[in-house]
Amino acid sequence: MESIIMLAILFGLLLLRIPIYICLYFTGVLGLWIFTSMDFMFVAQTVLKKIDNFSLICIPFFIFMGSVMVRGQSATRLVQFAWKFVSWLPGGLGITSVISSGVFGAISGSAISTVVTIGGVIFPHMDKYKYPKAFSVGLVTAASILGIIIPPSIIMIICALTAGESVVRLFAAGYLPGALIMLMLSLYAWWESHRKGLGREALERFDFKGLLDAGKKAFFAILIIFVLFGGIYSGAFTVTEASVVACVLVLIVEMAIYRAIKLSDLKELLISTGVVSGALVITVSGAGVISEYIILQQIPQKLLELAMAHIPNPSLFLIFTCIVLLIVGTFMDQIGAIMILVPIMMPIARHMGIDPIHYCLLFSVGLGIGYITPPLGLLLYTAQAVTRVSFVQITRAITPALLIYIVALFVLAFVPWLTTFVPDLILGPR
Repeated sequence: MESIIMLAILFGLLLLRIPIYICLYFTGVLGLWIFTSMDFMFVAQTVLKKIDNFSLICIPFFIFMGSVMVRGQSATRLVQFAWKFVSWLPGGLGITSVISSGVFGAISGSAISTVVTIGGVIFPHMDKYKYPKAFSVGLVTAASILGIIIPPSIIMIICALTAGESVVRLFAAGYLPGALIMLMLSLYAWWESHRKGLGREALERFDFKGLLDAGKKAFFAILIIFVLFGGIYSGAFTVTEASVVACVLVLIVEMAIYRAIKLSDLKELLISTGVVSGALVITVSGAGVISEYIILQQIPQKLLELAMAHIPNPSLFLIFTCIVLLIVGTFMDQIGAIMILVPIMMPIARHMGIDPIHYCLLFSVGLGIGYITPPLGLLLYTAQAVTRVSFVQITRAITPALLIYIVALFVLAFVPWLTTFVPDLILGPR
């Protein structure tokens, strides 16, 4: 009964639109005060313990790296390189928006900035070549959440640390699912354009020389990505060390080679990075308090007994998980949802023999879909602000891509080798 009361308080506070970190702190402290014998010194110790994690240091560096690449020329050059690959295909501009959103989202770590930046570049071109507004808005908005699935993803880092799993292994697990979803969205863009004759004016003959030229211009941006992930998976760097190395390379490329970033720009970029990172640290520490309450009250064990009685096999549990993630991701901040749900559901998944990395990947995808799920999906309102299209139109436009994501989520749930193949190949079996 006490667990139900505390969950009711937590979700009641969330429905009142109180900031997530206040909801987490208040519920955790209230639960520890009323239902346990712990004093408030334990809360302070818990907060310190949760943020005293070396792996958390990589988060501000990845955020800063993305901000510099977005402000500079790296992101734009990668978009141009992607366009040269597919400019000869029906729907090539739509496919470019999908690829660019995936790459840009992974670099920036923010689905919202991806909609704003890629949308600002792609929407005028799609309007120029007479793509329907609904098609372009729905495709770009949906593709923006690819950055949550394709590393380096802040959501993945938080999920891995909360579950006590390897960040590197979870990063590796995201490549194949990210490529699968990117392929599905690209096929949708190609099929719709081929069927309705969209964007014919934008078609270009395949230009190998132009592709090489675009590749040369994007060489240093591509090099940064290779150094980042090559260093991680070769064992040369830890994730934290790789984030620092990548930041240094980005600064050298943007300031000394591309000359797109000035010293005066760094102050603003550092401040914005600090604000975002600070918000994440506060949320993580607040979630740590409620996690301690959950552990002390043995809530995972109680739920495990309940799950074993009513959800007798892993297949039903995976279906249940997907449904919960789709619902919760619509109403809650993704990081807060991870910090609350992972400590509760991960022990059940482990007991049922589900690979923890596979399960963490489902969290990243399932909660990411919440960004584009009506009526509260945050990216829907972002797209509305960018395009001035009505919310009803955006909701209709996003529906085909939303269905693609939901299908992909269930495919990933029941075909675990899509998640585990790359980590096992690069890092060896668990």
